[in-house]
Amino acid sequence: MRRGLKAAWPIALGYFPVAVAFGALGTQAGLPYPWVQLTSLLVFAGASQFALVGLLAQGVPPLLAASLGLLLNLRHAFYGPALRPYLKGGPLEAFFLTDEVFALALKALPGLLPRERRGYFLGLGLGAYLSWNLGTAMGALGSKGLLAWPALGAALSFALPALFLLLALPHLKNPAALLAGGVALAFHLLGQTAWGLFLAGVLGLLWGRKP
Repeated sequence: MRRGLKAAWPIALGYFPVAVAFGALGTQAGLPYPWVQLTSLLVFAGASQFALVGLLAQGVPPLLAASLGLLLNLRHAFYGPALRPYLKGGPLEAFFLTDEVFALALKALPGLLPRERRGYFLGLGLGAYLSWNLGTAMGALGSKGLLAWPALGAALSFALPALFLLLALPHLKNPAALLAGGVALAFHLLGQTAWGLFLAGVLGLLWGRKP
């Protein structure tokens, strides 16, 4: 696990500023600090948490807001089959699985011994989790000072897409990744981003199963 924890530093570095932004926006939306922190402790899914806080702030019933957040995370269903040849998953592995952890694990796990893979993956997830929760606490508790700088919010929100692009670059030699990325981009340009992500996931999964 220690090796994975050390390897998680790029993810932690990218997660921290985004989590600070999430914590600040959550408290500014009127949610008490314990609730903001609890979403990071129990949900641990950036896009879903931002959506959840936004919907709750607009008065959407909590159950409906949680359901929409769950739909956003359905893309993770495509990650499991890609990691299955290298890792036998369980509830803890599923909880720690994020876009960035997946990208880094898919690159590293094939080069590790089978007995090292679970500890490495859990180390990656734990590093990301600690960073996300620490950032949430700092953002929520120091929101008044942070939001006094309007440009800071935009800069913080850019950190996560930049990190994911950096982690995705090594996979661009993979034809399946190129095809899936091309489909996602084409549908995004047509204004159908959600369908593009879904089809890209299906194509990547089917391509990966080719003998």
